[in-house]
Amino acid sequence: MDWSLTASLLAERDTRPIVVMDRRGRIELANGAFTSLLGRPREELLGRRWTEVCTPREHGREVGRALRAIFTSAEVRLETEVLTRDGERLSVELDVAAVGRPPLRLVAIITRASPPLSVPERTASAGPSGATGAHQDLSYEISTELSSFGTLKAVWTSGHAQQEEMVGRSCFGAFAHRDAPCLDCPLTATSPASWPHTIVRQASEHGDGYEVVTAMPTSAGTARVSVHTIGDATLSGLFEAKVRRMASAARLSEREGDVLRYLALGRSPTDISTVLGITERTVKFHQANLLRKLGAETRYDLLRLFF
Repeated sequence: MDWSLTASLLAERDTRPIVVMDRRGRIELANGAFTSLLGRPREELLGRRWTEVCTPREHGREVGRALRAIFTSAEVRLETEVLTRDGERLSVELDVAAVGRPPLRLVAIITRASPPLSVPERTASAGPSGATGAHQDLSYEISTELSSFGTLKAVWTSGHAQQEEMVGRSCFGAFAHRDAPCLDCPLTATSPASWPHTIVRQASEHGDGYEVVTAMPTSAGTARVSVHTIGDATLSGLFEAKVRRMASAARLSEREGDVLRYLALGRSPTDISTVLGITERTVKFHQANLLRKLGAETRYDLLRLFF
């Protein structure tokens, strides 16, 4: 029996989470137990690399090297973390083996998955080292006097609870663990054309999502800073809403909408044909139609429409 058929039957019948990947780590098959574990539909997984969609960013290189090494070794057991669609982390144990005739494929079976790991609550700051918890906004008032710049006068979490114990400390010391104001502080950066001044940055060095940091002078010698975190799940939802709105406005067919979604994600016609289960020629046909309806000359011109 062909290895791909064997793997497919195994994945569909086995209640354990199972994934089949090619040599580049791109997911070719995922059973229902795996999609349920991650809370992701198959179309978000197929054709994408394991390290891109399943692995926390800081573990990407390590896991990628481990997967590539399996092609020259026997079955390997890996302990790592995977990300659910909501950004929660699961500690998992995988049995991974290279199977079939060249070109070989990787079959990964998750044999253990713990509940989401508890991540210490993080606190926001006005600097690049600060990070905000995925579901907690923060605002604070600081001194802008030269001699006491950054001294906290009041701190609120989620707009309500005051954090009295932090008053009197510097914002860059309390939140970013720095000895001097943060380099991208919206109050000390290049003078904005108008107030409030807003910057957008990655939530943290190893975190997911982005922070929207807004600063506004409130009176002589003080300013108010607010930090709002937009998680990856929210960003994904905004992207999907944008795709649906564009598809509806241009009266795209359902399949044209599917192709639009993957083109906007930077996927090639070859990748899209694999994910959608249609020929590359059909993908290019739908691509030409949706570009005409949207008034775009090339697939790269779609970026202008999205941004």
